Amino acid sequence: MAAVLADLARRWGTEPRPTAPTTTLPPASARARAPISADQAADEEFLLQVLVNKPGALDEVVDWLRPADFAGHGHGHLYRCLGALHHRGEPIDQLTVLWEAQLRGLLTDGTLTVNRLRQICGGLGAGSAEYLGERIMRSSIVRTAAASARAIGELAGNEALAPGRLINHALHALGPLDEVRARWQRATPSRAQAWPPDPPARTKRAGAALARSYPDLRLHSPRPSPRPPGNPAPDRR
Repeated sequence: MAAVLADLARRWGTEPRPTAPTTTLPPASARARAPISADQAADEEFLLQVLVNKPGALDEVVDWLRPADFAGHGHGHLYRCLGALHHRGEPIDQLTVLWEAQLRGLLTDGTLTVNRLRQICGGLGAGSAEYLGERIMRSSIVRTAAASARAIGELAGNEALAPGRLINHALHALGPLDEVRARWQRATPSRAQAWPPDPPARTKRAGAALARSYPDLRLHSPRPSPRPPGNPAPDRR
């Protein structure tokens, strides 16, 4: 998508540069907020249980997992509490997490309740934090991609935007997705690979689309006109 937008910018005669739109739009997180599935909620709660009850589990995910990757209500705030305790070098257990949540006002503003906090952190916490963190990251990538798509769709529906500004605003909307994908590659260095090149079939489709859009540009050599019936082939000697 970014490569297509950069190509369109050069065709329009401008330099592709991500530019934030001047119009006030709701944040990407608000546009991306969708009902969380039961499996996703279970994964997030299970990971929080592991991080609270398993010593050293936070070290497996703290470098690449962020509070914004959590979709469940209050889960991201609770993960931020764990990160603060880890950053200060304090012990992590149910009591210290409850105290940190209270200091941050999560219990007074209704983000979390004591019963809800005990329900999330009261499990055994036996599992792999890295594995659960990767599952949450995959869901975060999908939500972020959906948010970028919605933002670009909203911009494309604004007929007052010139093509150059539309392209640069669309590149800006892809920024959060690039950030999440970069963290995913950091979390899975052995499996993350560079984005594969376009397959030949996709390249042919792109050429056909450009030929339809720009009739004067022929990306392929014209086929020879069929020989009228009855005319013999020219003597090639």
